[in-house]
Amino acid sequence: MAYCIGFIVTEEAESEIITQEVFPAEVARREVLVQTVRPGETEEAAQNLLRAGAQALVARGGNFRDLQKSVSDVPLVELVMRTPDVLQALNGRVEDYDQIWLVLSKFVRFDFDSCRALLPAKVHCFRYGPVEEMLAFLASLDAPLNTLIIGSGFVLEPARLRGFHAVQIRNSPDGVRESCTDARNILRERDKEAAKARQIATILSNIEDGVVVLDARNRVTLCNRKGEELLGLSFARLKGRELTALLPAFAPVQEAYRLGKRSEQLVQTQEHSLSVNMSPVTDLSDGVPVGGVLLTLRDVTKLQELEKNLRFQLSKKGLTARYRFEDILTKEESMHGLIQWARDCARSDNTVMIYGESGTGKELFAQSIHNASPRRDYPFVAVNCAALTENLLESELFGYVAGAFTGARKEGKAGLFELAHRGTIFLDEVNSMSPSTQAKILRVIEQKEVMRLGSDYIIPLDVRIITAANENLIQMVKRDAFRRDLFFRLNVLEVRIPPLNQRPKDILFLFRSFVSQLQGRPLREVKLSPELERALLEHNWWGNVRELRNAAQRYTVRGSGAGDDLEALFPESPDGAEPALVDDDLHLDLRELDRVVEGLVIQSLFNRGLTKTQTAKALGISRTALFKKLEGQKERQT
Repeated sequence: MAYCIGFIVTEEAESEIITQEVFPAEVARREVLVQTVRPGETEEAAQNLLRAGAQALVARGGNFRDLQKSVSDVPLVELVMRTPDVLQALNGRVEDYDQIWLVLSKFVRFDFDSCRALLPAKVHCFRYGPVEEMLAFLASLDAPLNTLIIGSGFVLEPARLRGFHAVQIRNSPDGVRESCTDARNILRERDKEAAKARQIATILSNIEDGVVVLDARNRVTLCNRKGEELLGLSFARLKGRELTALLPAFAPVQEAYRLGKRSEQLVQTQEHSLSVNMSPVTDLSDGVPVGGVLLTLRDVTKLQELEKNLRFQLSKKGLTARYRFEDILTKEESMHGLIQWARDCARSDNTVMIYGESGTGKELFAQSIHNASPRRDYPFVAVNCAALTENLLESELFGYVAGAFTGARKEGKAGLFELAHRGTIFLDEVNSMSPSTQAKILRVIEQKEVMRLGSDYIIPLDVRIITAANENLIQMVKRDAFRRDLFFRLNVLEVRIPPLNQRPKDILFLFRSFVSQLQGRPLREVKLSPELERALLEHNWWGNVRELRNAAQRYTVRGSGAGDDLEALFPESPDGAEPALVDDDLHLDLRELDRVVEGLVIQSLFNRGLTKTQTAKALGISRTALFKKLEGQKERQT
């Protein structure tokens, strides 16, 4: 690529050397431009050359210093006078004059002391800085008229006004060519850097993270488009300003970085929650810090959205709610009122406690509340607290990092609370949680954050909690079996599902609906004998809707004649009546009993004719928990 270089000289003779001797072809192609100036005309000449197409400027001495002050947007190259140029001006002239003065700018690269031994005694040297020093020197110089003044073009006229002879030092053609080559190399490198900068700018403008670069004084030197969006400020406003002066929320982050903390920090701006990572700006070639700090900004909400999508891809099972309020079948007015109340609860974001016996459809209501809530498009995670041991329950709920405990996954695991972010988590049989787990659940609710086992990193959460219990938690609170503070956190909204035996209209309707579904025929075609209807209405249904569906399945398999065989239809209670339960006031807390007494109590309840379900209810635990205790007793006996 051809570049246009502009030369600024102080004498027409110099201009002729450049245009006629050194660069005649380049001048013809307008790749080299030359302008001759007098003192004070340098800046105007530079503007004329730039308007004419010059992409870099070459000048020397005072002209070059003036350009450094006034021109900043194009490359500047100094046309330096060196020792050979000075000696060339002296060549052949020493014998003709009584004195010779070298009047040189301090920027001329000439060491007079080193050359003194080679020069006659009548050759002297004066170095000046500002032009005024040169004028003052020439005005006061006491020398014979047959004196020769050698210097730049600015020296000629004042010297001649004093009656002295004057000769201008000219750059050699090689020096002129070298300066032009330097200018072209600078332009070539500038274009490469500009192309690289455009490429980097394109990359920065298209990445999802905000990028901000600070200099050693914490002033903003770069900010990409995403950074402007996340900070809520344009780069024009940020450039050259201290970040903390405009955004004080970043002060703790910078202080943490100063103290050597390199972990990501959380910053809350007016519009975004940002995860901010700070690192030193380093040289790409050797990794050595070059000063300044690189800030990477991530929108926490976007990160959580991405994490949610990844979680859905990795583990779709169990993260969606299938049921809606329309799926709840009922003929009871009380149930219709309960469903409407549950719909009202769904519009709120408060915690919901669902009470109901086993088999009444607590999770059906929980899923319906989720699907009717603003969180319907996000995960629904259900967990049975009674089905897991204390340690396993905590690792499932809160997750863990790699190496948190023996047997932990090497990559760690996200907890169920994390998986439910922005959605709903349903904790079934919450009454079976240990005091330790209760305390951690309380912290999650109060702080809206979770910490994985073995980690010190806090993960912010946005999750709605729905819980279910098959025992009156108030009685557990009174017995100190359940935390009072957690109870009031969970029991903001109550949904109490009545048992099936208190919903007589639903017994026949649900039975016929189940048979219709199982047989694949319309509901109106399902006819029941009077004997079967009477048996269904008289049965206690201590297993509630789950038991009713089991009966419908048996009826479908055995045929319509099963209505006359109550033992086949209701094997859980052949006589249609539930064995007498223990008094409602009888509650035993197994945590206060040792294993021996525990076994005796359980066996005593069995001896009284209670089933395992009734025994579990009397003890305030789930059937699963009771089975585990029975298995534990068998293992100890063997």
